[in-house]
Amino acid sequence: MVNTGVFLWCAPRCVATAVERSVRTLDNGQVFHEPFLTLFYYSPERKSSRPACAESLQAFSQSSYQSVCKMLQQDFDDKEFVFIKDMAYCVEGKFDIFLEEDFKSFKHTFMIRHPKPAVSSLFRLSTNPELAGWDYFDPAEAGFRQLLELYEFIDRRVHKNPVVVDAADLLMFPNDIMQSYCEAVGLKYEKHMTSWQPGPVADWGPCTAWHDEVMKSSGFIAPGAPSTVKDLPPEVAKVVKECMPYYEALAARRIRPKTQ
Repeated sequence: MVNTGVFLWCAPRCVATAVERSVRTLDNGQVFHEPFLTLFYYSPERKSSRPACAESLQAFSQSSYQSVCKMLQQDFDDKEFVFIKDMAYCVEGKFDIFLEEDFKSFKHTFMIRHPKPAVSSLFRLSTNPELAGWDYFDPAEAGFRQLLELYEFIDRRVHKNPVVVDAADLLMFPNDIMQSYCEAVGLKYEKHMTSWQPGPVADWGPCTAWHDEVMKSSGFIAPGAPSTVKDLPPEVAKVVKECMPYYEALAARRIRPKTQ
């Protein structure tokens, strides 16, 4: 019987998929990868203006926000926890669904990363059709504004003080942060969960470029030298600057490494 339900909300390129991969090392859990994102891009309720292929539109032609909620709320008799990783911008305008009775016991958590590496990585993938199938950068997909807005909604209407994790802290102190994270949301922390076997995960779909680093990794990777705004194209630097206040507001609420 499910005892714990956890949402991990993020903006693109915030290392949240690595957290999902870590949680997948735990026994007896049901993990969902971006179910609301598929609605945002491919369902009859899609909000994205990006072109979508007929095959994808057909695959999700019967999907809706209501059907995904029912899927997530079902009683997984043989599982102890449910974990959902998704993008906050994909539920913009839909926050009230988390007031439903069957979501009341779920914990909402938030993953952030400094906008410089996050947005620059999004730009790199979005403008390379050979990597991710997209050929232009959409600033609306940076996602930091929606992440803060969802945090504030959850804090005000669902439960107080949602957990916030900063990617820089996680990558520098993976055991400390994952232990604190698990304790805060009711997951059983295991020392082995900061490492895993490299390779694909079936739920991540055919477009592997978005998850390539995690699939090739065997654990959390310490961060390299940070980029500077002047290294970025002007349109990316502008978005980074716009995202900073949202990031800083969430970073002030993040959990801190025990060893710091």
